[in-house]
Amino acid sequence: MPRAIILIFLFLICCFTSQATITPPDSLAVDSSKSKPYSLIALPAAFFTPETNWGFGGLASLAFRFKGERPESRPSQVQLGAAYTLNKQYLLFLPFTLYLQDERYKYYGEFGYYLYTFEYYGIGNDKSNELREVYEVLFPRLRLNALYLFKPNFYVGLRYWMDDFDIKEFDPAGDLINKTVPGSEGSFLSGAGLIFNFDNRNNVFYPDKGSFAELVLFHNGATLGSNFDFSKIVLDASTFVKLKDRHILGFNWYSEFTFGTAPFNQLALLGGTKKMRGNFEGRYRDNHLVAFQSEYRFPLFWRFGGVAFAGLGRIANDFGDFGFDNLQYSIGLGGRFLIDPKEKLHLRVDYGFGRKGSGLYFTIGEAF
Repeated sequence: MPRAIILIFLFLICCFTSQATITPPDSLAVDSSKSKPYSLIALPAAFFTPETNWGFGGLASLAFRFKGERPESRPSQVQLGAAYTLNKQYLLFLPFTLYLQDERYKYYGEFGYYLYTFEYYGIGNDKSNELREVYEVLFPRLRLNALYLFKPNFYVGLRYWMDDFDIKEFDPAGDLINKTVPGSEGSFLSGAGLIFNFDNRNNVFYPDKGSFAELVLFHNGATLGSNFDFSKIVLDASTFVKLKDRHILGFNWYSEFTFGTAPFNQLALLGGTKKMRGNFEGRYRDNHLVAFQSEYRFPLFWRFGGVAFAGLGRIANDFGDFGFDNLQYSIGLGGRFLIDPKEKLHLRVDYGFGRKGSGLYFTIGEAF
């Protein structure tokens, strides 16, 4: 399918979504007799991850409830950010989550445009650090998800994702420059699928009880314009237990299974800011991934808190390869600072250790 048709398809999706979420023009108007129906944070941003080095930019985050929504309903959130990193990466992104009609409809996704450098170590568990190669990619990103609450706490819906990877720079001594690895010549990815959500958390940013689970059945193929044909099954599930006042245990299970021929940059990746901190994202990649993480979150003083975390994970080429050999681990400590008391949004600083490295993470929001 030509890319022009893809753009028309996306335009129709956006029109449909707009029709489904129309609200009066004064939906966010302030009633001076009541407290503000929104929370706006706009600030210069600085962050650090092993994948980016230090990054600098600006971030605006708007949390609000549409007119007519109950005060106890989950807030919608729209963010706008732009940043430059010392790894010469440029990031422009607009993630959003919208709840309407007493949370009956849920829309979330991201619009983004990135010039980003990644690291590639090959595919599999046992690759040496000496195989590291850096490559640079320019890509726009569109991620749309529309869900309907069909019974209490259960959502079902549709997903559309698009990434157009244009590799601009290769490591002259690496494997990717030879164009023999699937995806090393670039890739246009366009896929759709089904989403199933369960969510009874008492807060979306920092819950102390409840659970969240998302199951995704997803396919990239020529019908939607993709030049790769592959499917994924992804399960991301977290649960939270309140021990006593502001002492919380959190547990996360993440599994991702890939079928077909996926480009190397769409294989399951272990590591990063959310999965197995302390492991460089992309240091381990393959068709399949299973990871389990836990956190203990506790108060310190005023708006400050702490976190201790640990995890185990494994990638595999085939299901038969899963086992207790070559298990990767993650362990570390972190600090939190509450920047939005109303919505419980935190500034996060973590330091994690993995099997072949460690990393500092300085960002906003929890790992899970």
